[in-house]
Amino acid sequence: MKEKKKQPTTSKKSSHNTLDWVEKQLKDVVAFDMGISLKK
Repeated sequence: MKEKKKQPTTSKKSSHNTLDWVEKQLKDVVAFDMGISLKK
């Protein structure tokens, strides 16, 4: 698994960027949900 990370290919890079984007979206949703629960 570690060796794969050392060889960044275009396909892996794009998928990694997508994962980062999804992670950011999830964090935003979680923060949004927490904000709603705090207001209740």
